[in-house]
Amino acid sequence: MEVKAIYFDGKSSKAHEVTLLFSKEGITIKELEKFFPLSKVKIKSRLGNTPREIIFSDYSRCKVENNDALDEILQKIGYKTSFIHILEKSWKVALFSLIFIALFTLFSLTFGADFLAKKIANHMPSSITQKISKETLSFLDKKLLHKSNLTPLKKQQIEKLFQKLTQNNPKYHLYFRSSPEIGANAFALPNGDIVLLDELVFLDKDKKLRGIEGVLAHEMGHVVYKHGLRNIIKGTIVTALIGYLSGDFSFVASIPPTLLITNSYSREFEKEADYFAKAKMNALHESTIPLANLFENLQKFYHEKENDKLKAFLSTHPLTKKRILYFQNKVPNED
Repeated sequence: MEVKAIYFDGKSSKAHEVTLLFSKEGITIKELEKFFPLSKVKIKSRLGNTPREIIFSDYSRCKVENNDALDEILQKIGYKTSFIHILEKSWKVALFSLIFIALFTLFSLTFGADFLAKKIANHMPSSITQKISKETLSFLDKKLLHKSNLTPLKKQQIEKLFQKLTQNNPKYHLYFRSSPEIGANAFALPNGDIVLLDELVFLDKDKKLRGIEGVLAHEMGHVVYKHGLRNIIKGTIVTALIGYLSGDFSFVASIPPTLLITNSYSREFEKEADYFAKAKMNALHESTIPLANLFENLQKFYHEKENDKLKAFLSTHPLTKKRILYFQNKVPNED
């Protein structure tokens, strides 16, 4: 039993055509009259139709292009074919593998990424969350945010509400900004910084601004439950996985800080933040109805301004009738 091969002596790159003779005892290189016991020979596993290498004990090697003929010979002499090659030849295994990879990828992009993001967020050093938040705010100040136009008296009124909510906890800081590009919005950064936009304040018709107070409490909930940080981590995981699958990692490092205000919170995140806000307001003996009224004003504003480039609050904090009713104390906080 023989097969043609290309021989390399291991000392130079020069190739020689040879004939390999196979027996149950070993392999003979006919032209060189060299014999190698099978125990001293390494026959690499078949990979599709790529030439297969046979490596000898003296570090010389051969490449065999006729894989089918080599497989037939190896079977006749009782040489065990690799398990990988057996799997490769089975269309059922190949189909199962494709389905498994598809399901695993789907799981990784959804539940897997969520689970991992939560675990990482819970163990993220505060120094990193501080850096992420400061760089994000700096980026947004350059690209989307502008100086607030609220009066000093209005800012002072909101600051008092914020201090009451946070009980002067140094972790939390309130920043006033405006942004016609974004519109009515408020968002929390992972380190406890909360940004409030003028456009949202203008929609609160409550004289005591208790709607804004409820919004700030809601944003505190996002900080407490690390929603923004988990969104960033999940976005990074998903982007990195897509980069791995596509072979293109060029965009992984360019995940924009705007992820914090353009990436929608999940229903679970919103429920948690709603629950926190209501519990906080109740603890302060404050009504959440002004917050429900503000949300209704937002919905009305949204429908009247359909051509806005970004309707950030409604895109990142999806409002439903049930959520409004929840703050009106008419329904429980359930799906």
